[in-house]
Amino acid sequence: MSSFRELLESTQRPFLGPNYWLLKHVGLILPDTQRLKIVYIMLHEVLTFFTITQYMELFVIWPDVNLMITSLKISMLSVVCIVKVNTFIIWQTSWRQILNYVTESDKFERTNEDLVMVGIINTYTKYSRRITYFYWALTFTTFFTTVTTPLIIYVSSSTFRENLRNGTENFPHIFVAYMPIDKYHSPGCWITVLWHVIMCAYGAGIMAAYDTCVVVVMVFFGGKLDLMRERCKQMFDSFEKDAISDHQHNEIVAQLSEMHTRFIKYSRLFNSKISPVMFLYVVVWAVMLCASAFQLSLATNTGQKLLMVEYIIFGITQLFMFCWHSNEVMAKHENLMMGPYESKWWAAGYRQRKTALILSGQLCTKNIFTAGPFADLTLSTFVNILKGAYSYYTLIRN
Repeated sequence: MSSFRELLESTQRPFLGPNYWLLKHVGLILPDTQRLKIVYIMLHEVLTFFTITQYMELFVIWPDVNLMITSLKISMLSVVCIVKVNTFIIWQTSWRQILNYVTESDKFERTNEDLVMVGIINTYTKYSRRITYFYWALTFTTFFTTVTTPLIIYVSSSTFRENLRNGTENFPHIFVAYMPIDKYHSPGCWITVLWHVIMCAYGAGIMAAYDTCVVVVMVFFGGKLDLMRERCKQMFDSFEKDAISDHQHNEIVAQLSEMHTRFIKYSRLFNSKISPVMFLYVVVWAVMLCASAFQLSLATNTGQKLLMVEYIIFGITQLFMFCWHSNEVMAKHENLMMGPYESKWWAAGYRQRKTALILSGQLCTKNIFTAGPFADLTLSTFVNILKGAYSYYTLIRN
C-alpha cells in the first residue's frame, strides 16, 4: 500500500497528486488525444444510458413496494452520479482552471520557508491524503456491499433459497434495470451480473474521484485562508528593521490584496460548479436516508439489516464531509479579517495603518459554498437534512 501511494504522488501536483490521478483514470479529466477523448465521453454516456434503463424497469416492478423503494434509492444515486460526470465534462475548462489555480497557488506557498506556514501546508496536505484514502476505502466498501447484496440475501435467507429452487423467486440481480435478454436464466443472468458489476465499479470510481476532488479543494481553500491570515499577521515584521517604508508596506498589501482577489474569484467559480450538484445531492440523500431507515425497520434478517446500516452510514458520511469542510472554510473566512489586527500595526505609521485598515475591509468579502439557491452548505444544513429525513420516516411509518 505504501508503494502504491507513492505512485500516486506527483512532483507537478504535490497537493492534488492522488486526486488528479483518479480524475484522469476515470475520464473526468479528458485526455488531450481526440480519439481517447471520444472514447471516454462515450463511456460516460453508456453510464447515462444504464441509468435510463433503471427507470424503465421501475414501471415493471412498481407493485412490489419494497423492491420499488430499493430500486428507486439506487436509481436516484445513479442520477447523482451521471450529473457529476456530465457537469464535469461540460464545465471541463472551468474545472481545469480551478485545479490549475490550486496547484499553482500551492506550489507558490511551498517556496516559503517560514516554519509556521510550512506547518500549515504540511497539515492540510496530510489531512487531504487521509480524507482521500478514507473516502476511497468507504466507496470500495459500499461498492463491495452493493455487488454482493444478492449473494448475502441468498446466503442469509433459507426461505429465499428454497423459493429460488422451486421457481417462485427470480434470479437476484444487483440492479433492477431493463435488459433486452432473458436476465433470469442462464446465460443471460450471468451476462446481466457482469454488466451490473462493471457499471457499479465505474460509478463507484466516478463517485470517489468527484467527491474527493471537491472535498480536498475545500480543504485547500481552508488552508489558503490560514496562510493569508498568517501573512497578514507578519506584514509589519517581514524585514529586519523595525520601521518599514511606505513603499515596502504597499508592496506587501498589494500582494495580499491580489491573493485575496484571486482566491475569491476561484472560490466563486468553484461554488458555481458544485452548487447545482450539491443541491441535487441534498434532495436525493434526504429521500434516500428516509427510505433506508424505513427499509431497515422492515428488514427481517441480519444480512439485510447490515446492508441497510452500511448504506445509511455511507450517505450520512458523504453529506457530513461536504457540509463540514464547507463550514470550515466559511468559519476561516470570517476570521480572515482579524489577520491585520494581529500584526504589529500599532508600531506602524499613520499611512501604513490606514492601508492595513483598507485591506482588512477587503478581507471581509467572503464566499459561502451553497447547495443551489436555497441553502448554504453548512453544518446547520446537515442537521436540517437529518431532521427532515427522520420526519419523513416518521410520517411514512405512521
